[in-house]
Amino acid sequence: MSLVRDQYKKKLIDFLSDPDNCFCTRTVMRKDVLGISGATFYKHFSPQAISDIENEAFEIRKKNSARQRSELMEALHKEGKDGNVAAAKEFLDRTEGKVPIKQEVALDAILEVKVMDNFK
Repeated sequence: MSLVRDQYKKKLIDFLSDPDNCFCTRTVMRKDVLGISGATFYKHFSPQAISDIENEAFEIRKKNSARQRSELMEALHKEGKDGNVAAAKEFLDRTEGKVPIKQEVALDAILEVKVMDNFK
């Protein structure tokens, strides 16, 4: 890789991996983050290379977002305590695990369908 491309890649990963920044479009990446034209952007990066950069940054971003996740969990907890049933359910699902949904199958209906199919 060229030195310039390496610098652009580092700048993109630094920006995209910061949870306080938007996970933005490629136009925003090239114009606002790197300050370069589309021709220069695509001269240095193929579409696949950009996808690889986005994926790498997203993985780092997930690791760096503990504070934001904690703030959201606190907000869900507060809303749930204040009577918001959906927030309480989501908070409990996230902290205690989802309650398995018991599905009962009407065996009589299945057998009846199979028997009827045999008579056709």
